Amino acid sequence: MSWRFVSLPPQDGYHMVTSFVSVAEYVTRGGKNTFLVFSVKEPFVNVGVHQEVWLEVDLDYTLKNKIPVVRRDLGGGTVVITQGEHDYFIVLRQEEAPSDPKALYEKFLTPVVNVLRDYGLNASLRDQDIVVNGRKISGNGAMTHGKAVVIAGNILMRADTQLMSKCIKVPSEKFRDKMAKDMSEWITSLERELGYVPPREELDKKLKQSFEAHLGIKFEDSMLTPEEIERWEQLASEKRNEEWIYYKDRRHPDLRTDRCVKISSAVAICHLDYKARKLVRITAKFVEKRLQEVSISGDFFVMSPRDFIEKLEDRLSGTSPDEISQVIDKAFSELKPVIFGFNADDLKKAFEEILNKPEVQEVT
Repeated sequence: MSWRFVSLPPQDGYHMVTSFVSVAEYVTRGGKNTFLVFSVKEPFVNVGVHQEVWLEVDLDYTLKNKIPVVRRDLGGGTVVITQGEHDYFIVLRQEEAPSDPKALYEKFLTPVVNVLRDYGLNASLRDQDIVVNGRKISGNGAMTHGKAVVIAGNILMRADTQLMSKCIKVPSEKFRDKMAKDMSEWITSLERELGYVPPREELDKKLKQSFEAHLGIKFEDSMLTPEEIERWEQLASEKRNEEWIYYKDRRHPDLRTDRCVKISSAVAICHLDYKARKLVRITAKFVEKRLQEVSISGDFFVMSPRDFIEKLEDRLSGTSPDEISQVIDKAFSELKPVIFGFNADDLKKAFEEILNKPEVQEVT
């Protein structure tokens, strides 16, 4: 089977996060499966589609230093993308991809693991990430778009942990120093492991060979079609719009708190960070003994349906506390979401914790 191998020049953040969408639409129309590789022109903060920017990003620092904040269509956590990454997108027909996320990652990330092992590194797959001796060297995520599945990932060639720690929102500067130190403990790079940075051309050659051998495919060097490029430019322009960048924040403008607060005898707003396989952040507003509004965000992945979180939030709004678990179960049963990072039981446990908070109990 023939796949396209497309090597693109360095891109800005808006073009990076939209290239795969244009290609996914090409694949949906019957085009060839495609492997994209490229790097970025300048650093930017890349926010997951299900995250609230104000909770994740130190906007004072990014604005002062003119570091763009870009929201992608993929789930996952906030990351700082730098020129020290070698980025890739794998775009293939949906019918050729395992429906189970774990099987999907295993099938299409094993070739990347093998490339790292070819350099003599002790690389292995851990969920959707690739680690070397337990330290993350490659972050990956997946989504569906049209009739295509997209796997996005990178190989860290150099890791600028200082810049990463400065762009991420933290409770104090002391905590930021600790974060930078901790990052150096759980993130690694080719430079750190090998003592040098391999040329990108060498990495591309090894990736080609590894994917061809593992999947039984043959790559042909190619370029994007004029239609893909035109669509890509349109999408990149749309991603610059603040309505998109802050859409999750603006969907819930009255829920900006990172703690539990009793507003009055009848109103309370409560925030909870719940650690399932991924982090789930819930902010809920209770009025007159009912859940008036809720925001569910985090670094999880929702492969389908893409708007499941918004639909679930809408279903939960207006419910009484004793109806919450039933509404969650019904949403999962009817909408059948494919999620990596949490399940219905995780959400129910998280809401149970919120409902047990003193501030909430006093108004419910």
